[in-house]
Amino acid sequence: MAKKIILGIAVLLLLFVSLFPRGVDVLNGNPIFDIDQGRDYMAVKSIVVDHKLTLIGAELGAGQAGLQYLFHGPGYFYALTIPFILFQGNPVGGVWLMLLFGLSAIACGIYLTSKLFGWKEGLLMGFLIALCPFFIGQSRFFENHFPVTFFILLVFYCVYRFTKNAKQSNFVFFAALISAAIYNFEFAVAVPLCITLFIYCLIIFRRKVISCLPILIAGYVLGFLPMILFELRHGFLGIKSLLMYIFVYHPPHASSPTIAVHGQNILNLFTYSFSDSFPGRLVLPVGIVLVGFITLVWFTYSQEKNSVKKNFIFYILMLFPVNFAVFLLLRNIVFQHYIIDLFLANLLLVTYGVSSLYKRGHVKTATLICIYLAYLVTIGTYSSYTTSIYDYSDPGGVHKLKAKIEAIDFIYRDAGKEPFGLLVFSPPVYTYPYDYLVWWRGSRKYGYIPYSDKKGTFYLLIEKDIEKPWSYLGWEETVVKTGKVVFTKKLPKSGFIIEKRIVEKPL
Repeated sequence: MAKKIILGIAVLLLLFVSLFPRGVDVLNGNPIFDIDQGRDYMAVKSIVVDHKLTLIGAELGAGQAGLQYLFHGPGYFYALTIPFILFQGNPVGGVWLMLLFGLSAIACGIYLTSKLFGWKEGLLMGFLIALCPFFIGQSRFFENHFPVTFFILLVFYCVYRFTKNAKQSNFVFFAALISAAIYNFEFAVAVPLCITLFIYCLIIFRRKVISCLPILIAGYVLGFLPMILFELRHGFLGIKSLLMYIFVYHPPHASSPTIAVHGQNILNLFTYSFSDSFPGRLVLPVGIVLVGFITLVWFTYSQEKNSVKKNFIFYILMLFPVNFAVFLLLRNIVFQHYIIDLFLANLLLVTYGVSSLYKRGHVKTATLICIYLAYLVTIGTYSSYTTSIYDYSDPGGVHKLKAKIEAIDFIYRDAGKEPFGLLVFSPPVYTYPYDYLVWWRGSRKYGYIPYSDKKGTFYLLIEKDIEKPWSYLGWEETVVKTGKVVFTKKLPKSGFIIEKRIVEKPL
């Protein structure tokens, strides 16, 4: 009876730490809506409203990755069409989708770990995923790479299934398909996953790999099919760009890191991401915990007798060197969201290590680690609670949805039913979020979309640059120039500046 009560409390607590910190922006309806979100919703509008289907998603690195003509897949845009339709264009729908993916990742992590090690380990994995600061953020607003966590766990499950039973070749196909299809959300995650899976199959199937290769290739081809079709239609521009990037010598810039420095930067990112995988950022110095983590994994893995577990953990361990090798070829900054698979690998390996210690009779050591993890979970729970309480009522300034809508509504109300123009100043230059919200709000609520010419009555909507708060003045003097200023108003909650101008008709 006592065990059932403890289990019930644990499940309720898990539900709380899963839902509460992730649901804040859904509950207050005020998610971040900046350049990336505006760009993506403009693309979804093009699909749903303008009926323009696409074979590509956003450009890799938003055009700053040093790779030309290479794009993420279109799957993320098509996934956003569902909340777009259900919520009638309201961007809050995008956060609902991310919340669904976030909760599904927790459920998938629990299921996979329970199958591998047992239900207690499944609960531990559930808490670790639920309270991982990096994963919590994936449900708070929407970016193309946020759904990746769920799909990586699906890949892990498929690998586990065909590792357990080599005759289940359908799981080889699904592992390859999902690994490749992840490029629809983040190309940089899909590549290491595909390479790791290929090498893993070569190793565990050995002589039988010949019969496995067609299945693998079929999965990869189907997963990358939109990219393949796009490349066929455009003369393989992306593939040529990639080959040029990898194999053609590029003279280094003065600011370019050497390969040794670049490699060290990647290792530093791995270390930082390790600490960011756990609640409370480990509390203890990361170097000490990392040494303990490596020792734990090495010891338990070397003692493992179960061939299925050993092979599966070998696959997980392979992700680290493969990711390092892939990103060593990338002569640009490597971001955390490129290595989401390693976040999950860290959590899974810790869970495996603790489980193995208990089952091998090292109860004291395992208990000590569990106490430490419980302490981290407690810190994570408290931190999630306090942060969520604050964020629920935080207006968020110019970067959040409600502030932008408030500014647009102010302009429409001031204009009344008279036609007007609108020009927007945004520090990043691109005005995607404003373009989308003006279209959505204007067409849905006001039945009018303003023109973008400097004629008649027109308004300036200004988002001040925090680093250069005077920069919009240069825009007014060089781009706007014309018009008699009727009023200039600064909105108190957000800090948006709205200026009304009139260009008088010549006599």
